[in-house]
Amino acid sequence: MNCIYCRNCVGVERYEFLIETHRNIVCKECSAEQKAVGYMDFAHKTAPSLVMVPSNAKETIRILDRANRRAR
Repeated sequence: MNCIYCRNCVGVERYEFLIETHRNIVCKECSAEQKAVGYMDFAHKTAPSLVMVPSNAKETIRILDRANRRAR
């Protein structure tokens, strides 16, 4: 359960997630993935869904933020 780059311990939960999604075993510090922002889409009153958006999509985040505030 060590990072393939720096050989630091990855952690059990991160390791299980990376194995499940067929990704390389990389620690948080060595990861090259961009951060994401998540919003709940209340299209249905009993079954909201999670919408994930890259953190660099500023206009999409603005639109989703306005829609999220209206839904509450």
